[in-house]
Amino acid sequence: MLSMTLWLLLVLVPLQIFLGDQHGLNTLEYQPAKLAAIEGDFKTETPTPLNLLAIPDQNAGTDRFDISIPRLGSIILTHTWSGTVKGLDQFPRRDWPTVIFPFMAFRLMVGVGLLMLALVIWGNWMRRGGRLFRNARFLRVLEFAAPLGFIAVIAGWVTTETGRQPWTVYGLLRTADSVSPSLTGGEVLISLVCYTITYIFIFGAGLMVMSRIIHRGPELTDTAPNKVEGGRPREPLAGHPVLRATSEPQ
Repeated sequence: MLSMTLWLLLVLVPLQIFLGDQHGLNTLEYQPAKLAAIEGDFKTETPTPLNLLAIPDQNAGTDRFDISIPRLGSIILTHTWSGTVKGLDQFPRRDWPTVIFPFMAFRLMVGVGLLMLALVIWGNWMRRGGRLFRNARFLRVLEFAAPLGFIAVIAGWVTTETGRQPWTVYGLLRTADSVSPSLTGGEVLISLVCYTITYIFIFGAGLMVMSRIIHRGPELTDTAPNKVEGGRPREPLAGHPVLRATSEPQ
């Protein structure tokens, strides 16, 4: 299963990165304020740099401790050398998302994706010399890497849902206008807590079962349960093929 998974992910992880790039082009066209928040672009620049890491300061409209690469934002986001990506200065402040959430969540998602790609390349390289199943360090790393897919999905969800704020339907229906007037904050909180408890129970029970199976290890099956090799047999010997053959009249 591990071998099959590594071959499959060698195709699917690069494909996911490509699809993410295509989705970014779609967001640039249809949800430009979300993309500006994801990239931490408070000001429109041509060409556009790529902000690798920063602490967005929404009140000041700038990025603190910014680490960026010139022009790379244009290359990735517009596929041109000097493309322009709209900054948040092109939108009213009341239409800005809370920038720090999509900005940080997106970088977590991309970082996890690149880490998964590195693990997949490492695993397939370990096939050389038949080391894939014998390298304890690699197998231990895979144990700790098990939650990465889940983390990436949650980070992507946070990016999407916080990045489109303050809109439920981008540019058409604001979140504040789509909430039922009869629904209180307490009722929403109770619903969220119930869902959280339910999923903790489901995932916790599943993790416990899988952990016990893994710790027990593979079980060898006995194809001849009546075979006598010494000591007391586990089952009556009446049906043993050797005894039956010698006791039956010829």
